[in-house]
Amino acid sequence: MKICLDAGHFGKYNQSPADARYYESQIMWKLHLKQKTYLEAYGIQVLTTRSSLEADRKLYDRGLAAAGCDLFLSDHSNAVGSGVNNSVDYPAAYCAINGSADGIGMALAQCVEVVMGTRQAARIEHRRGERGDYYGVLRGATAAGVPGLILEHSFHTNREIARWLLDEDNLDRLARAEADTIALYYNLSEPIPGKKSGWQEEDGGWRFYLGDTGEPVRNNWYQDGENWYWFDGAGMMVHDNWKTDSKGDWYYLGSSGAMAKDEWIVWKKELYRAGKDGKMFEGEMALKTDEKGALQRIKETAKK
Repeated sequence: MKICLDAGHFGKYNQSPADARYYESQIMWKLHLKQKTYLEAYGIQVLTTRSSLEADRKLYDRGLAAAGCDLFLSDHSNAVGSGVNNSVDYPAAYCAINGSADGIGMALAQCVEVVMGTRQAARIEHRRGERGDYYGVLRGATAAGVPGLILEHSFHTNREIARWLLDEDNLDRLARAEADTIALYYNLSEPIPGKKSGWQEEDGGWRFYLGDTGEPVRNNWYQDGENWYWFDGAGMMVHDNWKTDSKGDWYYLGSSGAMAKDEWIVWKKELYRAGKDGKMFEGEMALKTDEKGALQRIKETAKK
């Protein structure tokens, strides 16, 4: 499935008279990006009509950009009059006059009603102009053969609604619910689980997942930043223990799992030395090691 999302207006446009922090253009831009993320989790291909909040584009061309898509959705918030009006809050979907988007339009408007908790019920509207649909974006979508609708997320002339939409968590919840509604309406499957990537705390320990495969590192070394780690056959990070490499050299993995370098190590009440490359030191310096690598004192030769 392929959907074209359109954030209504550009720049700083339609400031709310009820809350000066609210601009329809800015909030709907945020909303449509969140919708895109949640829709893509269902495997839906998503196009957007503009590359940035500051970019402008003719209304008809924005609808026409949906060519080849299954749905055109333009996000807006409504206004009544020029001042504050706290009595009007219904969500509405302005659907193409050919009726092709009536079903999904009603479903989305009702979704907004439920999530936002509006007092007035959701509705769908049709508005005819001299050349077909009154709204240019819907004329463009219809010309492209795509069902189109404008979804009005209640009224930003309502103080309570403007404040609700300014809350980032509310906006995220709304976008997720709308994506779920679209998926349900078109009989899509559950969201595709994303591949795990990076460090994950699991089963009482830590694993490191490779983003390209979504699989943990197993039976191997892995360098993360400047540190080296070893992961066992279950993908669990080894810590507080020694690990040998294919050459038979020994390395110590500290409490964080990172390989020790250039430091002293106390292991089972014996003292060991990790070199700058992490390899366990064997030989003599001021001290020497025994056959296990544990450091031993060298007795001084008595002076004659």
